[in-house]
Amino acid sequence: MREEEIKNLGEKISLLVQITIFLLIVGFLLKVTSSFMIPFVIAILLYFLFSPLIDQMEKVKIPHWAAMILVAFIVLGVVTLLGVLTYSSVEILANGLPKYQSKLQGAIKYFVALGEKYPSLKIEEIVKNINLGAAGSFALKTMGSFMQFLTALTLMLLFFFFMLIGKGNLEKKIKKIYSYRRSSKFMKIYREMTAKIYRYLWAKTIVSMITGFNVGLILAIFGIDFAFVWGFLTFLFNYIPTIGSIIITIPPLIIAILKFGKVTPVTFLLILLIANHMTMGNIVEPRWMGKTLNLSPLLILFSLIFWGWLWGVVGMLISVPVLSVIKIVLESIPQTQNLAKLMES
Repeated sequence: MREEEIKNLGEKISLLVQITIFLLIVGFLLKVTSSFMIPFVIAILLYFLFSPLIDQMEKVKIPHWAAMILVAFIVLGVVTLLGVLTYSSVEILANGLPKYQSKLQGAIKYFVALGEKYPSLKIEEIVKNINLGAAGSFALKTMGSFMQFLTALTLMLLFFFFMLIGKGNLEKKIKKIYSYRRSSKFMKIYREMTAKIYRYLWAKTIVSMITGFNVGLILAIFGIDFAFVWGFLTFLFNYIPTIGSIIITIPPLIIAILKFGKVTPVTFLLILLIANHMTMGNIVEPRWMGKTLNLSPLLILFSLIFWGWLWGVVGMLISVPVLSVIKIVLESIPQTQNLAKLMES
């Protein structure tokens, strides 16, 4: 019995080592091929988001070719608009934030004086490292040149269009490869899986849009600069659960502190922003999504760290949607449902 236990333990350790090596190799390959893998992964998410629209159009007697062209033009317009908005938003912030640096110096003096009273908090070290100009430049540098950004955008659209062209041929190929019974079962699983992913992505996107619009409106009412830029960035960062809303709320709050120099308006602003995020995230989103995906917080954190290390801010933005899609896929296949349960909290 002792030998059997040692043998089982050895097999488990061997499997763990093999999985670790496999993940490291995959991680390395994804990192070195990021220039085209990032557009490819985003194209897959867009495919799940928009391709079911073709089926909806066909139900109202629109020909398949016409539906494909309409969806292609819709995606072209949406992606181009989002791409231009993303790049221009970061550029506006990079050019506009440095003007607040002089105001920040006054706040730094106050915190330095406060730090002398409470040296254990090391406040002086923290505030002296805050540089709004450097933050804006870093954000723009992360985006790369406009030509690099445009190249990635074009590549992503090409991937999406080729996926769209191959959509109608999948069922025919499956029927040729497998028997009628197996192909029917496969297509049933595929349709259910696609419907779940479609519902999740659309619900998350609409909730993010409303959340971002509310943030932009609230900041505009308070007279905060770049209000709708912050609103648009909130829409993007809302794909990162919990910490995304925290990350994107801090910069406009700093600007509000520098603008007002008073606690009361900043407090009211913070309360409204928190109320918006709590309402949309904890009440509206679960209702629209129906059954929640119930992902493990530890798994979400690991996914954020992994994809953030792999592909930076873009990786963090798509980390949870990718994780959610993986879980939906595993849930939809009977043989892998137990793996999906391991991903739950």
